[in-house]
Amino acid sequence: MKATAIVAIVLIVIIVSGIGAYAAYNYIQNNGQNTQPTPTPAPTTLTVATTTSLHDTGLEDSPGTGDIKTAFEAKYPWITVNFVALGTGTAIAQAQRGDADMILVHSPSQELSFLTGGYGVDRKIIAYNFFAIIGPANDPAGINGMTNVSQALTKLYNAAQTNSQVQWITRNDGSGTATAEQNLWKAAGFTYSQLLLQTSWFHSTGQGMGQSLLVANNGIGGGAPGYILSDMGTYLAYYDPGNIQLKIQIQAQQALLNVYSVIIDNPQNANLTATNFNAALTFVSYLVSDEGQQLLANYGVPTYGQQLFYPFVPLASGTAPNATLLSWVQSYAYINSTNQINANENECPAAFRYNAGTLYSPSYDTLSAQNLSVQISLPNYYSTDQQQPMIAPPSTYCQSSVKTNKV
Repeated sequence: MKATAIVAIVLIVIIVSGIGAYAAYNYIQNNGQNTQPTPTPAPTTLTVATTTSLHDTGLEDSPGTGDIKTAFEAKYPWITVNFVALGTGTAIAQAQRGDADMILVHSPSQELSFLTGGYGVDRKIIAYNFFAIIGPANDPAGINGMTNVSQALTKLYNAAQTNSQVQWITRNDGSGTATAEQNLWKAAGFTYSQLLLQTSWFHSTGQGMGQSLLVANNGIGGGAPGYILSDMGTYLAYYDPGNIQLKIQIQAQQALLNVYSVIIDNPQNANLTATNFNAALTFVSYLVSDEGQQLLANYGVPTYGQQLFYPFVPLASGTAPNATLLSWVQSYAYINSTNQINANENECPAAFRYNAGTLYSPSYDTLSAQNLSVQISLPNYYSTDQQQPMIAPPSTYCQSSVKTNKV
């Protein structure tokens, strides 16, 4: 009997101790006194190979201006973002070598090759704006305000044959801007390689956007200033503080559309297994979130009084509707199932998606995650080969203020 009593007492002690321990655990949990905090992710570095045109605007890494790096690192303090500014072609080559974790570029044809070559996954279009043809204030070629880029380039070419004041500056550096320029000359009926031989008026810099603008402004060898194709963001970043005096001659046409995309290195590629995929996916997800899209919409407005970049997600989702602009972006930058640039598919066919999480979920198509207020204030646009402006109602083209509510 004594042994039985002892066993019973021991069992009672064990039960009471267990109940006490459980009660203590519940108390700690319910009163927020858990002494095991959620661990902070290990510090890591994300390398983004990008374009000089984006970098020269200050959008990516310019503290105090509402730049991407500052905002992203504040939200994800364990990720340090390093931007390496190069032309699109060089940026892609760096990512192909594994020297960058992802790319942020603006050349759909080169992006498609990056994807189909097995180097990239999870492409997302983040923003768009327009290139412009910039030139001397006195416009010796007489192209100011023309509404057909091909006709304007033909007129400039003809003028250059007899007027030494007509000069053209080309980057010729494999960048997205250089690719866009070459396509414009081709559409006008010219062979770019033959233009490069006409060194009396057609000058190659092989440099980034900002430096090439300075060359065009100062002239070759102190000669006449030249015309140049530039993205609007870099042009304003150099024009506003008085670094250049060149003026906008032609702008806001379908042929001058400029679309920015991000693509992550493909970790399934045997040469890219060390890519920082998780940090890259976090970065891409941030850029297409409401917060990231708002940052793109706001950047530069306090300084230049206008948007430098137009966020793509509101356009694609219909929260900032403009069917014409959307069709332009789709025709220029969407990819179909047979790996062609074509409006009939999307920004990244399923074959090029990898562990994308919610990146292609409806939340990024409807902007339901947070509140978003995007001001769309655009000039009149011109369709290819049209001589008159295609003016839309103010609600679609000009000063369309869009705000989405959390659902």
